[in-house]
Amino acid sequence: MRIDKFFSTLGIFSRKECAEKIKRGLICVNGQTVKKGDFKIDEEKDEVYLSGERIFYKKYVYILVNKPSGVVSATEDGRDKTVVDLLPDNFKKLNLFPCGRLDKDTVGLVILTNDGISAHNALSPKKHVTKKYFFTTADRYSNEDITAIENGITLLDGYTTKPCKIERIDEYNGYIFLTEGKYHEIKRLFGARKNKIVFLERVAFSSITLGDLPRGEWRFLTAEEEKIFTGN
Repeated sequence: MRIDKFFSTLGIFSRKECAEKIKRGLICVNGQTVKKGDFKIDEEKDEVYLSGERIFYKKYVYILVNKPSGVVSATEDGRDKTVVDLLPDNFKKLNLFPCGRLDKDTVGLVILTNDGISAHNALSPKKHVTKKYFFTTADRYSNEDITAIENGITLLDGYTTKPCKIERIDEYNGYIFLTEGKYHEIKRLFGARKNKIVFLERVAFSSITLGDLPRGEWRFLTAEEEKIFTGN
């Protein structure tokens, strides 16, 4: 693999930016300062350093995004901005896609990856991965509403939702914990109780949380978060 492709594949910087780093003598391979972007390496065996820091090759990329409202959970869209558009341009060649979708007006945690197997497993109902959402309702919701939703509701299309958990904050706000992700599920659950969701934010995927990541920003998953997501 070319050294400039190595860095662009990892999403660290573009090939053009790599050329600038090389010109400044900041990239070394096995103790040798790299002079050209077409310098060939064995990405699995060679020791690559950037400004003295070892850079390890990873086949898959895992990114956490704090999705704003109005952005769609897709790789491309003819009209609206996508979660992939929130990343630097050099990430677009990595074939990243969102693991699970949020509605256009729902905000919060989305994981982007090019690891199809782990994404499939993370979304499988058999894995029982819990997703945590903060919600606000238009009208007050009652203890009876909580009990009905937690036990599962048969929706208009005949589907009966799996049991879930609601943690009440007050009469309008709370957290809901789901292990499935049916289309508009939370909105439909409260709709079945004659109420309406006016704000919805996914704040956690398993034990992976947004933390203090600002809306519209992104970061790589930590090594520990990668293990949680991939199950390894």
